[in-house]
Amino acid sequence: MSLNRGRYGLEWNPRQDEPKSSGLGWIVLAVGLVAVVSFSVTWARRVRASAQEDAASESTAPSARPVARPPAQTVAAARPAEPPPAVVPTVSRDVTEKRPPRVRNLLLRLEEAERQRDVEMAVSTIEQIRALPGSPAADLDDALARRLGTLNMKRLFERKTPLWVRQVEVRRGDSASRIAAENGSTFASFARLNGGDVGTVRLGSKVYVMAHPRFTLVVHRRTRTADLLLKEKFFKRYDLVKEPTGKAGAYELPRGAAAFWKSLGVSFRAPDQTEIDLLMPVGSSVLVSEM
Repeated sequence: MSLNRGRYGLEWNPRQDEPKSSGLGWIVLAVGLVAVVSFSVTWARRVRASAQEDAASESTAPSARPVARPPAQTVAAARPAEPPPAVVPTVSRDVTEKRPPRVRNLLLRLEEAERQRDVEMAVSTIEQIRALPGSPAADLDDALARRLGTLNMKRLFERKTPLWVRQVEVRRGDSASRIAAENGSTFASFARLNGGDVGTVRLGSKVYVMAHPRFTLVVHRRTRTADLLLKEKFFKRYDLVKEPTGKAGAYELPRGAAAFWKSLGVSFRAPDQTEIDLLMPVGSSVLVSEM
């Protein structure tokens, strides 16, 4: 405090001797606020990360995982693995236009049948193309034959076409094996036609069975292929693992097919062998050709 000359003479100035503020307090306050904000942000991020880790661990916990159950042990387990469907060759428009009109029209019809998923129309068209005199579509024949085989399997086991399949009523004393044998079919094909689980058949129920199928397998030595015929009509084509070593001629499929195929030196891929065993009953014809 001091006395100073003022507007009205000597005046008392009470703040004259007080030190001026340096602004240090504001700086300390600002630094403190920054530290609090930084700590809050860091804490919030850690809480969020912890929540995400907990959610991830809960989603992969053993109690949340689906329990793998073993497949039912039924006849369906013996069903052969189905290969991917053969692809009908894509023929360019230029090549199609150069073919005879009859072939061109049938190829366009087949393309339309495949687009509409019309199985019967596709089968009919392929058979007509393969039956044309002079084999004007010989370059497409193998692919067409394999596609036809895939369609025929679908017609047999999915559509149960009346051409090859009929329904019979289960009578007293019937069993699955007895019904299959009485209709000249294999037990495996009977099981597949009826959903696989045929351990028991109910009296009075109706079941599907192949009606005395007459299968013939023609083994072609040179091309290493085998064509399966059903009632003397092409059904499906298979590849051989190697060239057969047995003699050409006509044979009858006996019981114990594995030893029979081995004696002829005829070997198939495992899925194909399973499928052939499923389709061909004992007594079916086997022809080994030099061609």
